[in-house]
Parts: sequence; structure tokens; C-alpha cells
Amino acid sequence: MRRIYESRALERTNDDPFAPDEDESRDGPRTIDWAAFSHAFTPTALRHRAIEIGVSTDARRYEPGDPVDITVTFRNRLPFPIRLRTESPNRWLWTVDGLQAASKLPRAVPDRPAAFSFTRGERKTFRRQWPQRIQVADDEWEPVDPGTYTIAVRVARADAADRGLVDSTAIEITE
Repeated sequence: MRRIYESRALERTNDDPFAPDEDESRDGPRTIDWAAFSHAFTPTALRHRAIEIGVSTDARRYEPGDPVDITVTFRNRLPFPIRLRTESPNRWLWTVDGLQAASKLPRAVPDRPAAFSFTRGERKTFRRQWPQRIQVADDEWEPVDPGTYTIAVRVARADAADRGLVDSTAIEITE
């Protein structure tokens, strides 16, 4: 036991072999912000084509009053990050027969641009539920009549349809 103490094997120094040297921490690590790099060098047309949009429901036909489960998927097809500019902090919108979020009331959303960012190959999935009602006032919802309805999804841009950033599906509510 005495040999261990005499050899000073149990003494520790304050030097951490895994801590960066003072010179390294001063300059900082040399990394690239790939999202900013991609946004700067990827042509706008390619950015828009890179994002695949899909909307689906859990069924095609519904009985009156049955909730409609909506699944929205966005996928970056490219092996590098993509960022799309949007006109609103709400990066995407869903509609039922053209009524945003199945409502006749305008949404109070700030009028400021934002960005919808995707890492390489990223898939984003969102779920919503439509109770087969249209909002007509703050506290009033009207049930819809039987018929065919179109559920659409788009990126929050005025030119979304021109850029291919929309998708839609049709459902039927039976009598």
C-alpha cells in the first residue's frame, strides 16, 4: 500500500485532457451553418420542388357527425437542409372547401414573415381533426350538410399553388 502513495499515482492534476486549449476556445470551433449555407446557395425553384406535401384522412366516407382525422406530411426530398420563407408565423394552412381551418372568421395572425425549415431528408407530420362543423361566430359552429368536401393544405405563401406547395384530398359525408 505504501508503494501506491510513494509513487504519487493517486495524485490528480487540474489539467483535463479533454478540455480545449486556451487557444482553441478563443477562436471557437470552425463549423458551418449548413441551413444558412443551403439557403444561400440553393436556387429558389429547387427549394420549392424539394418539399413534398401530402394530406390524407383516415377514411373516404363518413357518417354525419363523425370526426375527420387529417394527417399532413411535409418531407424534404434533398440530402441537405432546406428553408422556405412564409408570409406568416403559421407556416402552413389547412382548409375545408376554401375555408381556412373550417372557419368563416378571419384569423388574428401577425403579418410578419417566417421560415419553414427542414433538415436533410426530414419528414414533419401534423394531425388535425375536423368535427364536420364550420365556425360562423366565436362561439357558434354549424354542422355541414352531406356531400363532398375538399380538404387542402398549403405552405403559408401567396404563390404556394404556383410553386407546387399544396395538396388536397376529397371526402364524402353520406346521408
